[in-house]
Amino acid sequence: MIWLYLLLGLLAVIVIGPLVTLALIVDDWSRDLTTNHAETTPSHPNADLHPITVSGDRSEIAQTVVDAVQDIPNWKVESTSKEARRTIIHATRTTKLMRFVDDIRIYLNDTDDGIHITATSQSRVGKGDLGQNPRNLIEVMTGIRQKLEP
Repeated sequence: MIWLYLLLGLLAVIVIGPLVTLALIVDDWSRDLTTNHAETTPSHPNADLHPITVSGDRSEIAQTVVDAVQDIPNWKVESTSKEARRTIIHATRTTKLMRFVDDIRIYLNDTDDGIHITATSQSRVGKGDLGQNPRNLIEVMTGIRQKLEP
């Protein structure tokens, strides 16, 4: 009889554990199950998802952003492209277990106020991201803010 209880307990851990974990990581069920894209916006309720405006040389700031991305585990800078008034940094994030890849693009735009840094994150597969794309943006924007601090 004890074996039956142990088997039921093990089954509960195997089945219920991932469901509890999923419930803890999903922030917004209405968004996270149906959307696999996120972007920074000035009006976002989470201040970590607001764009950054800094003064300085765009090339130097771009290098700071690249350094911030390279400091994040499982992230890789894929390319950097420069246009007349914009630099685009394309990075990827690969999940550890399933090896899913998210594409993150960081935009450095020249404005009258300085360099305006925005970002987008897009999952390559799936209809929902379980909140990973907003977490990607929070991670990269936090890293950029830390690197830009004096």
